[in-house]
Amino acid sequence: MLERVTRRLGRLVFDRDAIVRAALRAYVETHLEEISRFWYPASDCMAWTGDLQRGAVYNADGEGNYEVVAWNEAGVVGLAYELGCGPIEQLGLSLDAVTRGPDDVRGAVPGLPAELESAFVMAVGWLATGEARDDDVVYGEKLAGVGFWLHGDHGGGTLFDDLAPHGAVRLAAWGLLHNGRLLPLSCESYRPRPGWIVTYHNRPEDAPAHAVIDAVVDRRLKGPTEFTPAELETLLRPTPKPDQVLAIQRRLQKVGITWPGSPEIPEKPT
Repeated sequence: MLERVTRRLGRLVFDRDAIVRAALRAYVETHLEEISRFWYPASDCMAWTGDLQRGAVYNADGEGNYEVVAWNEAGVVGLAYELGCGPIEQLGLSLDAVTRGPDDVRGAVPGLPAELESAFVMAVGWLATGEARDDDVVYGEKLAGVGFWLHGDHGGGTLFDDLAPHGAVRLAAWGLLHNGRLLPLSCESYRPRPGWIVTYHNRPEDAPAHAVIDAVVDRRLKGPTEFTPAELETLLRPTPKPDQVLAIQRRLQKVGITWPGSPEIPEKPT
């Protein structure tokens, strides 16, 4: 576990196992939201790759801003991008140094231990690449402008700079978990937690659904699991559309969570 107090972002606490659980929970929550009895998930768009030992999540806002958090047995690496603030703008990457690979954004995680290289490479694999600019030149640099790494009780990255770079709040949210849950990023119209970073939006009527999600996620940390009929009755809105349910079943099957009695769900034809 790593604790850091920064001038702009406040007190942040990063723990490898807590981050992996929060990533799984956020992925489940995000994809259940459209058919379930709760409001305001942690993410608008979240994708998952890998497993609980070596994996990553991609979390985007649909407007060009995103973060990737990747982990292996040794720890965690996070990279984030805010529109217009990539490695050329924020990390001092020169145009002739663009590789279109991991070295484009290595400046975001100075001092990265060798044990975290595989997690770093996995995170970079999710990053977008630079597109044509006003002069129609495409540099193709990997797009991240800030990062952090966690290895046991040690950590580093530009996230912890005194003047946090653009995109830092997306990574700071992973150091502000609330009861093991990643919270949505704050905005000025809501009452925030410290640092104006994340907000707890839950209504009392959402509590039963969130309790089901917590129970399922905790079981999944021990091995593949499935919802019980009682959990689904508590969780789901009345008469969800079958095509919605099937799409969500496919997404949750990817992380080892299934519906009661359901066979393996085939992938959607391409």
